[in-house]
Amino acid sequence: MDCRRKKDQIIFTINDHEVILTKDNELIGEKEDILEVNQLLPWPLSYQGKILEKKVKERFHSYEEVAAFIASQKDRVYSLTNFAHFMEEHGNLQHALSCIHICGTNGKGSTSNYIRDVLENSGYRVGLFTSPAILTRLEIIQVDHRIAEDQRIVEYCNYYVDEFLKYEISLFEIEMFLSILYFIDFRTDYCVYEVGLGGELDATNIITPMICVNTNISYDHMNYLGNTLQEIAQAKAGIIKEGIPFVCGERKEECLEVFKKTCELKHSELLFVQEKKNIVERSYDYRSYHLDLEMLGSYQVDNSALAIEVLYQLRSRGMVDFQDKILVESINHSHWAGRFEKLWDDPLIIVDGAHNEDGMKRFYESAQKYPNPLIIFSALRDKDTTSMIEYLLRLSNHVIVTEFVHPRAASAEQLAKDYPVRIIKDYKEAIEEAFKYKGVVLITGSLYFISKVRSYILEKGKV
Repeated sequence: MDCRRKKDQIIFTINDHEVILTKDNELIGEKEDILEVNQLLPWPLSYQGKILEKKVKERFHSYEEVAAFIASQKDRVYSLTNFAHFMEEHGNLQHALSCIHICGTNGKGSTSNYIRDVLENSGYRVGLFTSPAILTRLEIIQVDHRIAEDQRIVEYCNYYVDEFLKYEISLFEIEMFLSILYFIDFRTDYCVYEVGLGGELDATNIITPMICVNTNISYDHMNYLGNTLQEIAQAKAGIIKEGIPFVCGERKEECLEVFKKTCELKHSELLFVQEKKNIVERSYDYRSYHLDLEMLGSYQVDNSALAIEVLYQLRSRGMVDFQDKILVESINHSHWAGRFEKLWDDPLIIVDGAHNEDGMKRFYESAQKYPNPLIIFSALRDKDTTSMIEYLLRLSNHVIVTEFVHPRAASAEQLAKDYPVRIIKDYKEAIEEAFKYKGVVLITGSLYFISKVRSYILEKGKV
């Protein structure tokens, strides 16, 4: 079985027969084929005006139970073979989605968010799959800026739990599959998928997108992706599909050689971000547009320009439509949690998920305008924390290293080494000290750390 999207309908092909699923969840086709499609989708479907029966074991009663089950599965399997087989056995449902696929070391989330905002504000229903989560775990699946509904996810998992266990698919693969179900259920016009890790073997790489995108290449996840920029680029080039355009924000020659070769092999057009002109902080000109970004962080100029180029290429191919005015307004007013985000006014507290060396370099460039800030930092132990600490010490003499609960979190002592930094092991205690600081406070490091910090600070604001 396979499927495809045709306007508001999804067409399933079974043994050369077609079954049509209408936007009202009515099935049209041969009865035998209808029953097979009915068993594929977890929500109620009808045939000839009657609701079709489904057998469902009610194993989960709440999203908390679902979350505990998902968390108990394999964390990540860096291989696509088993998950691709699972999808083939379940109708290749990903083929019913119109997708944009985004990989890269940094900036994926912001770039995805810019694209999502422009399409939503142009009247489209847009799905977004992005990680890691900053607010809640279900935040990784969104439609029109609304986080996935707990009850629907519970229903999907009750329906598919036996299949998840039978095929032994991982935590991230389960979440990827749930996003596909959710986006089909909500009949999204477009979906933006952010790669979880690398590209070629990532669970998101089962999709066949309208366009593929790379933000940039730098050193991260080397134990999976390789120790050179060329090897990392090769892993990320794995999202390039036959005949599908590839928009590249990277300019390092050793990476471009990989992308050029892969695009030639795949007969894919290699496209680049155009020159950005008249850059003044976060104000700049791109193509015929003048942008003045509300989002803090000078690196957002690169992310937003890449998003504009992706949208420009999609419109030029007749795949989407939008007004230039809506594009400019959407990009200018876009916001993305945890990325050089202001959380407090007095003192000024800014959080930023600079979780690797390149991210920290970009954070450093944006933070230079703040004189001698108080900096609070924590990270995962498999990151190059030495170079990250050195960037921070170039910004300030007041650096605190702290800890948070995560299986891969570094201890404060591992972060501090012999550097002239203070250790406050409890991050909440470090934040309380920050509130007393007479100056700017910058909190940075792992996105998992930023998620906890952000929740703590915003809760204090409610008191």
